[in-house]
Amino acid sequence: MGKICFNGNFLDDDDLSFVNVKRGLNYGDGIFETIRVANGKPLFIKSHFKRFFKGLDQLKIDYKSINDKILTEKFNELLAINKVENGAKLKLIAFRSGGGTYVPDSNLINYIIEVTPIAHNLYEINNQGLSVELFNEINKSRNKFSLYKTLNSLTYVMASIFAKENNFDDTFVLNSSGNVIESTNSNIFISSNGVLYTPPLSEGCIGGIMRMELINLAIAKGIVVYENKMPPQHLMAADEILLTNTIQGIRWVGKYKDKRYFNNMAKKLNTALNEVVFSYQRDLMEN
Repeated sequence: MGKICFNGNFLDDDDLSFVNVKRGLNYGDGIFETIRVANGKPLFIKSHFKRFFKGLDQLKIDYKSINDKILTEKFNELLAINKVENGAKLKLIAFRSGGGTYVPDSNLINYIIEVTPIAHNLYEINNQGLSVELFNEINKSRNKFSLYKTLNSLTYVMASIFAKENNFDDTFVLNSSGNVIESTNSNIFISSNGVLYTPPLSEGCIGGIMRMELINLAIAKGIVVYENKMPPQHLMAADEILLTNTIQGIRWVGKYKDKRYFNNMAKKLNTALNEVVFSYQRDLMEN
């Protein structure tokens, strides 16, 4: 049994009562962040906090009781209590406190932090390419919440069920225009003739932390990156398809429909990403 943090207090993970979380469950009234830990230290934490607090602003949740310093302290305490010294995943969930109907009783924040150990510190690219298909039963809406990881995730849930029922590793999610914008848990890049392409945020994809890290990393390595709309036929013309998130890093797609893909760009960027992780951790220790 592990420990969690609820509003700054540390509890056994089965001690949290339904009354504390029912508004988030009843209305999907909240957001979350998933944060990779390596060598016991959270990665890309400033970027996560920036998105997290912007999301709370969009939801009009009052978070005056917390800030990035308080949350960082709670992350480190929770990692220590759970004896995490290597890799892990932190999940920060925030939702409106109290009850009410669609009109809430309160706008004050409740938050939970969970931790799940991961066996390795570095990002490891998948050995076997993923088999991925389009999910076109439900298109993702484009609005001001599209950038954030909200507690209302039914499109991703149904897309994941479709993938499982049809023996795919993942599915590509489409927006209302029928363009590919992401997978169920990752941003998408395609590589063609050494150039990277990814959908712009205006298309409705999550404003992924790893997405931005990879764009900056690629540019630093002299790789041209374009943000373009991505109709499904562009996937068939690509040399590689890369899926990115902060927990898994970079994963490469091996098969989409009858097309097979390479992974040279994915391997190159994964090596560079781990160099960034080393540098990031060194800076943390020096500061």
